[in-house]
Amino acid sequence: MNTVDNLLLEILNHPDSYAESKISKRDFGTLQSLASSVSRSMFITENQGNLLIKLLKENYKKLDIFTEKINLALSAPVWSNSFRHIEQIRKLTIEMDSEAEAYIFIEYTFNANIRKALNAIGKLAEGLVANTNGKNYQAELTEKNIVLIVEALAPYNFDLDEKIRNFYEIIKSWNKSEFENQFLISNIDHKNFQKAITADLGIETEIDQNIINDRSMRYQYFSENPKNPGENLTEYIANRSKSRVWIDLAQHSLLDIFNSLKDLKRLPLLIVFESWNEEKSLNHLKILDNSLAESGLDTQVGIYFRLPNSDTGKQFNQLIKDRQYNHPLDLTTQVAVVQSGKIPKFFLKNPWQPMSVIALDTKMGLRHGKTSVYSNCCDLIIEWTEAPSILEQRMIL
Repeated sequence: MNTVDNLLLEILNHPDSYAESKISKRDFGTLQSLASSVSRSMFITENQGNLLIKLLKENYKKLDIFTEKINLALSAPVWSNSFRHIEQIRKLTIEMDSEAEAYIFIEYTFNANIRKALNAIGKLAEGLVANTNGKNYQAELTEKNIVLIVEALAPYNFDLDEKIRNFYEIIKSWNKSEFENQFLISNIDHKNFQKAITADLGIETEIDQNIINDRSMRYQYFSENPKNPGENLTEYIANRSKSRVWIDLAQHSLLDIFNSLKDLKRLPLLIVFESWNEEKSLNHLKILDNSLAESGLDTQVGIYFRLPNSDTGKQFNQLIKDRQYNHPLDLTTQVAVVQSGKIPKFFLKNPWQPMSVIALDTKMGLRHGKTSVYSNCCDLIIEWTEAPSILEQRMIL
């Protein structure tokens, strides 16, 4: 009896492009690929063998010269070699990136159902992205992600890192009501909590509901009044559900954001410029200059980078000089400005820390590099762009 793989070669080697003229271009291309694989010493996998059988069954009537041979071969399929075995890798671990940040790493041998399961939670998980080779994913190491990913992959028998398993069991053991009641702001009487709030806002600061909701993420407490999206920009920022917030630059100006941050006592401020486009940087500097002046924040401003001495660069650098945006970084600095991916070294040794971060019209947002890592210390990162980044889901105003 002729083997299925030898029959495939016989069909494709028939003169005058017989098979190509009889079946669809897509099926013919797949058969050519399979023929190339069966000719190699490593042979084909069982899944590829099943695909070959499926295509021959679907096309046996069209391949009329070989109809009888196909029916005979498929009645009890045999192969000239053993199928190539592919090691099935399914691992869920915690890894460290180049910036020593921990993340969840999902590694698996390709499986359409696993990919479908990961795509299904893509809108819920934080920072879940596929790597370029498509064989693994990674996500931020958060309680929410641990539960989502472990439960989504449970049917596929993944090997779980012991740390992830322990984290998952601890998280699932929590009682949400008990946890929330313990951290209601009205139930927290620890002296360090009171000291931290006082040091942040001052004793005489009038605290409204927006400020209470805004600081809940920073100090990890719950409020008796449920959060809602808000009717204006200040409420929208204060009631955010995560640290990163997208604001549509067509709907709200930079001045609007500054005024909201002042209302929420969210200074000092770090502003991040895109690093690759000089014209864009100059335009943003002009917008920033006007917004700082109108909001009364144009003193104690430090812009800690310069552009090359091109025509655009000279205008950029001269405006900084004229407006005296060269305040040294210290505890009196109100606004600090850097380029994306290029945080100056002196920031790392300085006690100054931002209460808010604004990324100005960056295509990828603050996702990678030293500026991103530095900004993660802040519980409010605003991306002021035309559209939210495709790499992470955000609240949209």
